[in-house]
Amino acid sequence: MSTGMGKKSQNRQPTAAPIVIAIWILLFGLSSAVADDAPILSRVAEDIRFLAADEMEGRGPGTQGLEKAGDYIRDAFRHVGLKSGTSDDSYRQPFQVSLDVKPVVGRSSVVLRGPAGREWTLESGRDFQILAAGGSGKAAAPLVFAGYGVSAPALGYDDFEGLDVEGKVLVVFRHEPQQHDGASKFDGKNATKHAYISTKLQQAKQRKAVGVLLVNPPATTAAEGRDQLSAPNAFGSNPAGVPLVQVSHSVLDELLASAPLHTPPGTTLTNAAAVEKQIDGELCPVSQPLSGWSVELESAFERSTAQTANVIGVLDGAGPLAHESIVLGAHYDHIGRGEFGSRKPNSGEIHNGADDNATGTAAILELARRLAGRGQPPARRLVFIGFSGEEKGLVGSKYYVENPVFPAQDTVAMLNFDMIGRLRDNELTVFGSRSAEEFYTFLDRANGTAALKLKKVDSSPAMGDHFAFYQRGIPALHFFTGVTAEYHTPEDDFETINVPGVVRTIDFAEQVLDLVLAAPTRLQFVPDGSARPASGGMAYLGVTPDYAAGTEGLRITAVTEKSPAAEGGIKPGDVILRFADSAVSDLRGLMDGLRKQKPGDIVNIEVRRNEQSVTCRVTLGRPQGS
Repeated sequence: MSTGMGKKSQNRQPTAAPIVIAIWILLFGLSSAVADDAPILSRVAEDIRFLAADEMEGRGPGTQGLEKAGDYIRDAFRHVGLKSGTSDDSYRQPFQVSLDVKPVVGRSSVVLRGPAGREWTLESGRDFQILAAGGSGKAAAPLVFAGYGVSAPALGYDDFEGLDVEGKVLVVFRHEPQQHDGASKFDGKNATKHAYISTKLQQAKQRKAVGVLLVNPPATTAAEGRDQLSAPNAFGSNPAGVPLVQVSHSVLDELLASAPLHTPPGTTLTNAAAVEKQIDGELCPVSQPLSGWSVELESAFERSTAQTANVIGVLDGAGPLAHESIVLGAHYDHIGRGEFGSRKPNSGEIHNGADDNATGTAAILELARRLAGRGQPPARRLVFIGFSGEEKGLVGSKYYVENPVFPAQDTVAMLNFDMIGRLRDNELTVFGSRSAEEFYTFLDRANGTAALKLKKVDSSPAMGDHFAFYQRGIPALHFFTGVTAEYHTPEDDFETINVPGVVRTIDFAEQVLDLVLAAPTRLQFVPDGSARPASGGMAYLGVTPDYAAGTEGLRITAVTEKSPAAEGGIKPGDVILRFADSAVSDLRGLMDGLRKQKPGDIVNIEVRRNEQSVTCRVTLGRPQGS
């Protein structure tokens, strides 16, 4: 039985294939060729269903579920006759992947000392939670209440004005004043940079505070129905150098009961709700020491590693080009229970990753069946790889390129499959379509019978396992059906997958592969993607996001040379916080912003750079490709 905290159990329920296929036909209007081949639909569906089952534990790094998924891929390769890509016949290429930081057991503590010699030891997980965004450290100091930890003089509000916090531990609310007021100076109900945890920590550090106690504002907890402590990595894991601890607002209530805050008119505030109401109502800080209270705290984090492996199966070629290799890859790992990379980071639920990337894994398994089942060897060697560690920063594909089982100089192309499960309106995106001179022709020829709305994107962004190959000078295509609302959430389940669309993508990719196999000479690599302007589609920015970063903002790992982003001053390592008028917390937020704009529009993009807020003025370009 599932332990997924309310996770749907139907992932594991056997479904009659004919019934499911009939429903897909009705929903997605299959061509007769696909509709008549029920066995293909059934076996591809079964691959996705198995890999996206709750028992796979979200295929997170270090889980038994990820190992089971690797075994499933190995057994499938072996069953169709692929030989092992490793000398020990294990099919596994092992490597280490870094896990996110986690609290050191027994080394997190908060002890409050108050009037009349009172000593109160808080309970971890109930009263407090240490947060990795602050980092490891110790502090013993008096407590000072600093409102929302906001310094915004331009808006007429500053929690730190006239307040001495050097050597003190701050008590601050999350979010920002008047967060539920559409008329607020703080951009109405939209979050501004002042609401970000990183900004609050920056303010504390600049003023030489030695620690921060973070509290959920009572109005927020009332709306959510509970006062929930955040997960240790909820605000990222890059330490700011100021220990950060979240405490329940009941703890603040207890402090205020014996050390109330006082406003100039003589109002006494004895609980967190009264303080919040006062600040929000008057938009006036009530910052002051919590008389008689001090804290001694410790937070300690460690970063661990886990053993994982790429799974490699090989189908040898025959003929004069048999020494050349074509890699067909897909990552089979995902994000577990959302301990990192989740768009719902505090749910604790299993993130099954049906689209991301059970679908891509099913594609390479199906292609392995088809190519191995032809009865004659291909003209070039085919190397099928299930990559691990993709969600932690493309670790597995980078490791393979650095340690190839066949020479990189003899690898003539790479086809990557990542998130191909949500074909909508027949629209398939292919990244890297200009990474080889021949790819445009191959894609168009293959699409002659597929009748897909093909979006050819010239560039090869670092958003998938194709990128390491591209960087090595190997032409690489990335097949992709788009980001959805379920991306990196617990809702990315088998039931959301358009399996016939997956099969159509596989059929199309097989035709492209056949053209690569039949090429009389190796493909001509195009180093810079030779981006061409084209009409239609969303406006073009020219950045590559980091999917493995923390949850606050969208970190950028690469900026395309001479792109609008580069011309506007965006740099690798920047974290996008706002695009035009909207906050950005993930890739979907950025894409939504780009869709609202058109080429030639000038937008302000706020980024965090070296703990400073920087606004870049960017003139958006026309989309790449066609």
